[in-house]
Amino acid sequence: MLSSLLRTIEQGFGPFLSSAGDIAFLIGLLMLAYVILAPAIRIFVEMQAANLGIEREWIMHCMSCRRMTVVAGAECEHCGHNLGIPWTVRLRQFFSRGSEPYWLQVSRWIYTGLGVVAFTLITIIALSASGAWSPQSHIEKLFVGLSLLTWAGLGWLLGRVFGIGTGGPISRVRDAIFSLALVALLLTTTTLASAARPVKETVVAQVRVDGQVAQLGSKAIALVGYQLGLEYLHVEHSFAGFRHVTPLAIVGARRLELPLGGRQSDVVDFLWKHAASLTERGLAVRKRTDQFMVVESGIYEIVLRGDEISIRQYASPS
Repeated sequence: MLSSLLRTIEQGFGPFLSSAGDIAFLIGLLMLAYVILAPAIRIFVEMQAANLGIEREWIMHCMSCRRMTVVAGAECEHCGHNLGIPWTVRLRQFFSRGSEPYWLQVSRWIYTGLGVVAFTLITIIALSASGAWSPQSHIEKLFVGLSLLTWAGLGWLLGRVFGIGTGGPISRVRDAIFSLALVALLLTTTTLASAARPVKETVVAQVRVDGQVAQLGSKAIALVGYQLGLEYLHVEHSFAGFRHVTPLAIVGARRLELPLGGRQSDVVDFLWKHAASLTERGLAVRKRTDQFMVVESGIYEIVLRGDEISIRQYASPS
């Protein structure tokens, strides 16, 4: 139902969705590039600064000698006068990254680099597995772009939450709350992008029907009452929202198995052999047979479209 609604929206706002999808996709890619490249560039610059001996320090004007002093303690480095820094400012100074020992800098660089690499790998794997690199429709491209933008924002916030020297505890809690909100938004946009992707259609086999006889390749079976049965393995997990069907055979007066790849056949055999135990664990495994009327002679295709299987007439007899 959601897929049909999105297709209707795309048909109604075609030109607008085309431009909006291109813009959203481009902005999402740019934000991803920024989130990945910015920490890497920052590490490179900080390494150069460390090699030159440049350090970052807190400085202030001493109220006694009026000279600029580095805040390394409670007293002025020039006159020894107490600087009178409140504990709240000292707490902020403690959690903010100022001058760091070299071992801490190196640890932060390695930690940040590993985080960037992990984020990049997860991004590449997710995009490749979902097919988001190549959206099939304008509305899918729009939601993929929004997903990329949300994912980039989530990566940036998680870097602030778990990074070294990226803020105090209050700002980390704030960023963690924003991260949870972005997770919810990311789930929404990815769900919509998945629903907007056109369902892939696969022709499993072609069956030639001549009167009350159905022929699959060189084998033929008699039909009963012009009904062609289609047997398939139905695997479903209602809680996870998973559903998959595998066509097994055409059925008439007898059963005629459809050709399956060796690996696919092994998976089907395993699922059916352990159907009882898998069903007890929430993964329902069943064999079902749907009946289709094939009154007209001709060539019929067995079509697998997403998790739905059907038979349609491909050609009439010549």
